[in-house]
Amino acid sequence: MIKYQMYERELTKGGVYQYHTCVDKLDDYDIDLFDYEINITPKNETSPHDYIHISCLRKTTDDYVRKSVLDYFKIPVNFPVVYFTRKIPFTPEFKCGFYLNTFKKFKSAYFHQTLYTLKLFKGLYNDIILAGDFREDGKFIDDSINIEIMPIQSREVYLKIRKILNEMYSIDNFDTCDNLFDDYSIEKFHFHVKIKYGINGLVIKFYNTYPVNPFLNYYDNKKKFR
Repeated sequence: MIKYQMYERELTKGGVYQYHTCVDKLDDYDIDLFDYEINITPKNETSPHDYIHISCLRKTTDDYVRKSVLDYFKIPVNFPVVYFTRKIPFTPEFKCGFYLNTFKKFKSAYFHQTLYTLKLFKGLYNDIILAGDFREDGKFIDDSINIEIMPIQSREVYLKIRKILNEMYSIDNFDTCDNLFDDYSIEKFHFHVKIKYGINGLVIKFYNTYPVNPFLNYYDNKKKFR
């Protein structure tokens, strides 16, 4: 069963578009994932692969992905994992999401750039999730870093983030995003922004869920939505 969809728009380099579908289970895998968010990304113009994403965004039982789940999907890492992404069929490399304290241990060339970016958005977010690629043996590939900014959900905060992206990154491709906020209410969708630094350059993307905001209660223990 489809629970919701998440639309992804690139704000850099021409506005590539794709979508992700949240489902209640994965029929092809014999494992209980009831406590997790399960998303599927189909083949699209940016990738010839299907992807699955398993995350702890439901916050029902676990703060991080259980080791039994990581083992099942062949994710051999020893740090707290917020989510992971796998190509289908599996390939040696995979992606994991994690927090700043974990990223610091990787001694990445992008660590200080990441800290600078977080300061730009100080006071505007509920959470920051970082993500990167890993080799088959679980070693971090220091070619890029994703900074996923989970904003406080309001039109006012969106406009402040929009201003930062325009002034600091020369982004002006906001027409579709702006339209979402013409008649905004928090129940309609959840939005977030991803900034990716890497050897292939800068990528900035905007995400929104449809047709509902599935994360209304997710940050209750951290900061109230407004």
